[in-house]
Amino acid sequence: MITVIPEQSLLDIAVHDNGNVLAAFETAFANGLSITAELFPGQKLVAPSSINRNAEVANYFKGKKQMIATGFNIADGQSIIPTLGIGTMRVGTTFIVG
Repeated sequence: MITVIPEQSLLDIAVHDNGNVLAAFETAFANGLSITAELFPGQKLVAPSSINRNAEVANYFKGKKQMIATGFNIADGQSIIPTLGIGTMRVGTTFIVG
């Protein structure tokens, strides 16, 4: 059984538990979900064993005691666009070429 943490997706769970993103399809099927389904913190999911398991990658994350959670929620005001740095500069306004 897998307990979902905040901002976690099926892809995150697949990489963490099976070391391969392809395992997300098996996890989605086992839980009657779409591969892009929004997960909720505390949600319980069945953890099927995967034919796509990469034990080396899965053991790396488990050994480091790191959980993967790469998601973000636009509704909560989160954005993938940085507020500072090169990615936000515009020629002639915030980046002057002289």
